[in-house]
Amino acid sequence: MKQLMIIGVLSSSLLFTGCDLLKKENEAKENDAESKLLQDWSCTAPANLEQIQNHLRDEYIKELDKRLRHSSYVADLSLLEKIKKGIKFEIKGVTTLTPDDDKNGKDLKCTSQLIIHLPKGLQQRAENAFLERPCEECDHEYNNNNYTLHDALESDDYIFKNDQLLSDLRYAITKTDKDGLYLSVSNQIAVIEGIVSVSQYAAEYEAYVKENKQDKERIKQHEQEHMEQTELAQKAMDIRNKELESEKTSLVESLNQAWDSLADEQRIEIKQAQADWFEKRDVDCKVLAQKSVYSLSDNEKETYQKQYQYWNDQMKQQNERMQYIKCFNAETKKRISYLEELVQ
Repeated sequence: MKQLMIIGVLSSSLLFTGCDLLKKENEAKENDAESKLLQDWSCTAPANLEQIQNHLRDEYIKELDKRLRHSSYVADLSLLEKIKKGIKFEIKGVTTLTPDDDKNGKDLKCTSQLIIHLPKGLQQRAENAFLERPCEECDHEYNNNNYTLHDALESDDYIFKNDQLLSDLRYAITKTDKDGLYLSVSNQIAVIEGIVSVSQYAAEYEAYVKENKQDKERIKQHEQEHMEQTELAQKAMDIRNKELESEKTSLVESLNQAWDSLADEQRIEIKQAQADWFEKRDVDCKVLAQKSVYSLSDNEKETYQKQYQYWNDQMKQQNERMQYIKCFNAETKKRISYLEELVQ
């Protein structure tokens, strides 16, 4: 049997015994008290079933109120009251487990089916809300329309379908030493949490829709701002690329002029060295061009590189080509100066 939860119940035996002690008017009243007492010592006594239903309702409302107090979403209070009033707890199919020859003992053990009837349409609204809920903290694989409320509430403790939660319920009626009675009910935490979740999702549905709408607007605004910054970054990159390409063209021409200025004997003497320099320049610049912009300090970054957070893959490749040209130009300048010194 599951863990039992004691419900504080006014003892029918104490009630009727008190009446009997105050006034024993006649045998008929005494017999009437005994008959009522025997009725309470029963798994099917309406008063006992009502006590269990009231207890479960109180636990449901208490847990729901706690959930909503700790929630970051505003619930629809008008709808919430309708939900609370509309949920019905029903106990049916009661079976007395205690054998007939053992009913004179202290414990009367009972089992039944607990049916929690949800207001019509509540389950569907909760399912829609579950799919709509903002869920940044959820596992990625669960944050999609394939993972439903039914999946989330799936439990061995109850069945959830057709606006109902169905569960097995065990309870016991125990006699105290003074013939008082109290009820103890099997723990229904899973069931209570199930209907609380359904109620919370349904009550907060509009808040989910509102937040999602605001999120979409923020995302749209962010995307617009990002697109504008990307366009600005591309423009800055293209301007700098044009400068580097123009400088490269001019330096190549200057390098050729410096080479042509050498005497024939000088050109023959350093021809191999010049070829080696060409190869070294190209290899070194290809290596240096691969240095990530993320590793550069702010002082090392060129103006166009300060927009690197808005670059796409194509722009990253363009930056690498530009850094190659920048290195190419710097090394070519050095070579021109070297050749010009040879002429002198």
